[in-house]
Amino acid sequence: MSAVSPYSAKAGILKNLSSFTSKFTKSMRMLSDEVCREDQYSGLEAAGSNLSASGSHITDTDSAREIINYTKSKILSGAALSVSGQANQTQRRVISLIQ
Repeated sequence: MSAVSPYSAKAGILKNLSSFTSKFTKSMRMLSDEVCREDQYSGLEAAGSNLSASGSHITDTDSAREIINYTKSKILSGAALSVSGQANQTQRRVISLIQ
């Protein structure tokens, strides 16, 4: 049996430690990259959800505006019809007084 010198034993330990450190660092980078991708995906999901909610709010606002304009138009149309009817009644009264 040959004796192992302290220097070669240290060199072997350092080589094994270096290999382990390299593999550990590679694994940590892969894990970190995976976490980043999941965070980006979560961020994109949130952005998509916010965009959808914003679109819904815009649609609701447009619908409300159309309802307001329709209601305003109906009120003005009813008021015009009422004024026209009252004007016709006044003319009829004047004509009946003259006859």
